[in-house]
Amino acid sequence: MNKKLKLTTVLSTVLLMLITACSSEDSSSEAGTKDKVTENGKTILTLSIMQSTPFYEALEKRFEARYPDIDLRIQAQKEPGAEYEHGEEEEYQRSINTALLSGTGPDVFSLEGLSVDDYVEKELILNMDRLLEQEETLQQDQLHANVLEAMKQKGGTYTLPLGFNLRAFIGNGEALTDANIDEESWSWQDFADVAKRLTQGDSGLYAMAEYTSDMLMQEMIIDGYSSYVDEGSKTVRFESPEFIALLKQVQQLYEDGVMTTEAAEPGKQLFYSTVLYEPADVINQTHILFDQPQLMQKPHSEAQSGHMRILPMAQFAIRADTSVQEEAWKLLSFLLSEEVQQMPEREGFSMLRSVNDQKLDEVKKQVQAGSYKLPNGQVAQAEDEEFTRFAQLLDLADRYSMLNARLISIVGEESFAYFSGQMSAEEAARLIQNRATILLNE
Repeated sequence: MNKKLKLTTVLSTVLLMLITACSSEDSSSEAGTKDKVTENGKTILTLSIMQSTPFYEALEKRFEARYPDIDLRIQAQKEPGAEYEHGEEEEYQRSINTALLSGTGPDVFSLEGLSVDDYVEKELILNMDRLLEQEETLQQDQLHANVLEAMKQKGGTYTLPLGFNLRAFIGNGEALTDANIDEESWSWQDFADVAKRLTQGDSGLYAMAEYTSDMLMQEMIIDGYSSYVDEGSKTVRFESPEFIALLKQVQQLYEDGVMTTEAAEPGKQLFYSTVLYEPADVINQTHILFDQPQLMQKPHSEAQSGHMRILPMAQFAIRADTSVQEEAWKLLSFLLSEEVQQMPEREGFSMLRSVNDQKLDEVKKQVQAGSYKLPNGQVAQAEDEEFTRFAQLLDLADRYSMLNARLISIVGEESFAYFSGQMSAEEAARLIQNRATILLNE
């Protein structure tokens, strides 16, 4: 081969490499948009939910008004008001799982009963930390950072809640005046000791009333879920000495007459566990049994916290390989905006402090004016410090677990068999262990 031919060959090769590089660069720059589906000049964004409500109908209109270049299409398995039928929730879960594993599915979806751990492990949903930090339209200082932090999975923000409820523990302030409870460290054994001391004799008091042993057992496991269940490794610790001791401890509370499944007279119980669904419940739910209610930390182990438990109203995730990531994030950041958080159709506590503060202040002013009535029609008499105490505990709320509802049901079913005398604590623990293990490995 002569020098002229060699030079021509080299130049051709270089030219081909440059063309290929340019082609690859162009493909890379279009990777995020080539699969976008548009119609009438609008980008189509899909949101999948279990059931539509007036909130989602209003949300669609507001979002499209804010972003006229996006066509939000909400895919709901059930229409507003339709009742759930057996197996429909599992059907929704299967359809989402199948779609995500096949690389398709909605751009944004609700995580009702779905395993976030599995999705994170398989990189099927997006870590939104960077998007959240860089979002300029959000009032970052107004977001309940403790709620977002509690809901992180493997150190990342993979889901965002629309709002939340709170599981609170309320004490009878009048009866607990001299109880000397150290809320920061008290355990269920401390709870039992305090209850026995205050309910002895002819006091007529109970620690808690209208509460069955299996209900208490389920609540204890929910509070300490991560101590007994590791969904990532699909293992459980229900045959452990700690769990068997807990079963026996709960049984003893009822045998000693400290707890009762029957109703108690007003003011005749020491503690009350309930859900606060909205800001007004800071008064509505706390004053339902006690004239001097006291929001408290719940009994807990050394490895846990006794603060209020966070119950998300709805959680949303973005499919990791969606071609409309920018549009999907616009939707989720819009959900956290003041416009949406103030919508009358949205229920629960807001993710924005400003919205919760406004509603709490309205209730507080009515209480101070003597015009606020409880659900039973009585005029509420509450001290300002009750609102201050709640605000402090709200900032401390840090307990959250992605719970498997079916697993919690198993704990209730098999522990009831022990409490009713059908089997020993060890036998009940073994059954719970086996059934829970099978469930997690389905």
